[in-house]
Amino acid sequence: MLDNKVKILFLMQLPPPVHGASMMNKYIKDSKKVNASFDAFFLPLSFAEKVDDIGKISLKKILKMIAFCFKLTNNLFKIKPKIVYFTIAPFGGAFYRDALFVIIIKLFRKKIVFHLHGKGIAEESKSFIKKKIYQFVFKNTYVITLSKMLDYDIRKVFNGKIYHLANGIEINNSYIKTNKNDRIKILYLSNLVKTKGVLDLVDALVILKDLKSNYEVNIVGNSADISIEELKEMVINKNTASKINILGPKYGEEKWQELCSSDIFVFPTYFKNECFPLVLLEAMQSGNAIISTDNGAIEEIIINCGLIVPQNSPTDLAEAIKSLIINKDKVQALKEKSKKEFDEKYTLQIFEENFIKTINSILNETLQS
Repeated sequence: MLDNKVKILFLMQLPPPVHGASMMNKYIKDSKKVNASFDAFFLPLSFAEKVDDIGKISLKKILKMIAFCFKLTNNLFKIKPKIVYFTIAPFGGAFYRDALFVIIIKLFRKKIVFHLHGKGIAEESKSFIKKKIYQFVFKNTYVITLSKMLDYDIRKVFNGKIYHLANGIEINNSYIKTNKNDRIKILYLSNLVKTKGVLDLVDALVILKDLKSNYEVNIVGNSADISIEELKEMVINKNTASKINILGPKYGEEKWQELCSSDIFVFPTYFKNECFPLVLLEAMQSGNAIISTDNGAIEEIIINCGLIVPQNSPTDLAEAIKSLIINKDKVQALKEKSKKEFDEKYTLQIFEENFIKTINSILNETLQS
């Protein structure tokens, strides 16, 4: 019996390093549903071994790139895929590397589906020459973004139809919320990066230090451009040590325990490339009310279960935190909505089903073109 499944060549970043895009790609590669729906071939884009290596040029990376060109050519020749699914880097040196791969794919006259996990194209396209390069790369292709809220980033260089596919994550049932906390527990969970807003959180808590409500704040994350020791010293110097616990990094079950024992998750990010943070989905799965910023697709994610504040604004963040601390009923209502939103929109099963639907829609469009 002939297998009529469509051949798809997947070019994607896989862990390591571990970041949002590589984890979503791993979900796709490991998905039984995806592999049952398509004749899938995977060609990993493995140029960085650690998160710190991303964006850096080295001789080793150049040699890997040359080797990848030969692998790509060989796969296109032997497999003859109907489409090539490509999680292209949106800017920087990695974009120009990926543009070379696009040229090879287009020489084979293969349709390309770009799945954008980052942003930065609109900013880069302010340069006339860069805009022309982007227009060439995206010409006669299909584009998937994580949200309608991110479409603006591609519109200057692409006027075709844009498909939308929200991320999803695995369900973790290790810890289930059963009891209300006597005090409101607030959690920050991310590496200690300035642009993720951890210092804004500390400054917001300085503003609230005379608030008499019963609450505590746990900051979980590893040293990055701020060290754990620096943050502890800062908290002491700002007289907020009685409210803030600096817990360092926590992974696996310890991480989920922190998420599930918290009431409010605070993520005041102003990271310029923030798009669709998976940590918010983890917080929603764990039944937290959310406070975050108007960055990327965050507003769409938490619209029904959290509060949005302007980026890089400790004063507005303090007001949002205060509004929840003094209103436990509101916190409880948002917590319940948060879990409901996750279950209805952001599970891995829903992502897999929507991914297959999206690819099939694109395949139908290729047959009509």
